[in-house]
Amino acid sequence: MTSAIVVGSGPNGLAAAARLARAGLDVTVLEASDSIGGGTRSSEMIVPGLVHDHCSAFHPMAAASPFLGELDLASHGLTWLQPAVDCAHPLDDGTVGVLYRSLDRTAEGLGRDGQRWRHVFEPPSLRFADLFADTSQPILRVPRHPLTLARFGVPALLPATTVARAWRTEEAKALWAGVAAHTFSRLDRPLTSAVGSALIAAAHSVG
Repeated sequence: MTSAIVVGSGPNGLAAAARLARAGLDVTVLEASDSIGGGTRSSEMIVPGLVHDHCSAFHPMAAASPFLGELDLASHGLTWLQPAVDCAHPLDDGTVGVLYRSLDRTAEGLGRDGQRWRHVFEPPSLRFADLFADTSQPILRVPRHPLTLARFGVPALLPATTVARAWRTEEAKALWAGVAAHTFSRLDRPLTSAVGSALIAAAHSVG
């Protein structure tokens, strides 16, 4: 039997191991940490008694993943917990930008920016399954949903700082900046809107 070694037991490593195992390979997963899961782990890393996810922002991508859906993880004990608030970014004056799974509730809380938030994020959230099917594939390929990808791709090409200028309220600016910062790059560079836009669309689509 052909064997394979996967280094790292984060979600990507485990997904690769599962695909290889389903293809009939003998798979060994190596992990340097005491526990498996990478960014999907939870721990009391900050304050004793406060359990939090290490990389919770990316769980919507796992919930939306067609491949992980094929694995029927629920039969192995996986339960997705939907929080009352998907994420929030507080400001010094006590106000806060709040992202709910509900697009309506999020837009309502953003006041003057509510309609614009809906205009930007409702289309990709309604077609997120099609969008994810293309954006999770290699770049050099013919997209299966070209119109959906193009509508998402045009604003995603912009720097996150450019998109930030569209918001008029501090709450919307804070919410956008906090999510867009998951790109781990300077936000004035091209394409830095892509990660934030995808995460927000995923949150509104699958929670």
